[in-house]
Amino acid sequence: MDRISMASVDLGSARAKLYRATKQFEGLETFIEELHSDPSGRATLRAELDSDTGYHVIRITSAPDYSQAAEELSLSVGDIVNNLRCSLDHLAWQYACAQAQGIPRKPKSVYFPTCNAAGGEQHKSPGFLAPEVWARLHEYQPCRGVNGRPDSWSGPYVHQLDLLTELSNGDKHQMLVHIELHSNQFETIQTRVDLPPWIARTDSGFEFLPERVNDPDPGADHLDFSHSSHLVEIGAEVARIRAPYWAGHVTIEQVGTATPMFALPEGRPVVDTLKRLSVFVETVIEDLQQACP
Repeated sequence: MDRISMASVDLGSARAKLYRATKQFEGLETFIEELHSDPSGRATLRAELDSDTGYHVIRITSAPDYSQAAEELSLSVGDIVNNLRCSLDHLAWQYACAQAQGIPRKPKSVYFPTCNAAGGEQHKSPGFLAPEVWARLHEYQPCRGVNGRPDSWSGPYVHQLDLLTELSNGDKHQMLVHIELHSNQFETIQTRVDLPPWIARTDSGFEFLPERVNDPDPGADHLDFSHSSHLVEIGAEVARIRAPYWAGHVTIEQVGTATPMFALPEGRPVVDTLKRLSVFVETVIEDLQQACP
């Protein structure tokens, strides 16, 4: 049987899996950028006045068939999260071999562990890792939360390891990752008659007047997203807008376009979410190798 010491821990395969996920992520970003830059890939919008409120309700009237793009994105997300998860499992395998001084006694039971112990519950340590290794890995477990690490995530909080495990297991054992299309990004025709008080027209263009940013702006438009489904579907409401420039127009055809934002379940943006997971995996690998070389 091959023997292995702590000094011979080789994280090359863990890094290779992470690198592979990184390259796949770059390809996914390029794919999404190309979709967003194609005008034919945008949904069209129509506005209809709600006389009771004075707001125009903007709805989607037509949209391209995004099914093929969504499937391609789903497959790409699955490849990325599986490689990220494999990266952590390869990490655990190397340290398990170091602890066993060879092949672990139960090799099929070796994987990157997850601890979700709540307050008062026992934190069970995996027997295949050295105590000092698990102590370091435990700092990155869901039971520890953010634990002082920088995490700029602004959506509903979910620990990176929990989300990575959920996405990877679902893709491997159940079905493709569900991709939603959100209408968060849209543009319309002109909405106001004049400029706000803090913008002045000059002979050469426009000038910003910072001293007037708090002045009343009677010509401002007002947006209301409280009724929006945030989905790119025919008939779905995108927003409501009170636009001075639209006054007197009951219906405005072709009022604008919406560019779909691709999201994971619970509305998590695909790109930002995968980037967050990738940073987490890289941080764990780098930290553990420095602490337990």
